[in-house]
Amino acid sequence: APEFAAYLAVSIELTTPVLLVVGLATRPVALVLLGMTTVIEVFVYPQAWPTHIQWAAMLLVLLCRGAGKFSLDYLLYRRFSATAR
Repeated sequence: APEFAAYLAVSIELTTPVLLVVGLATRPVALVLLGMTTVIEVFVYPQAWPTHIQWAAMLLVLLCRGAGKFSLDYLLYRRFSATAR
């Protein structure tokens, strides 16, 4: 249904950038945004491929490398891997 798709898109667009900025669940969020970028490219704006390639490149870097040392992902990993030892 279009109403459900609209609510889903708005909730993704509002929550995922915040999660990326703080570095929480970076890889899953990058994957979700990469999927959303693909859907937008294919179904909504097929002529906007230069912009979407740029977005996809940035998201693929986050997907492959993660958020880095200044993120909540890294802090949580250090916290829970230290207690597991």
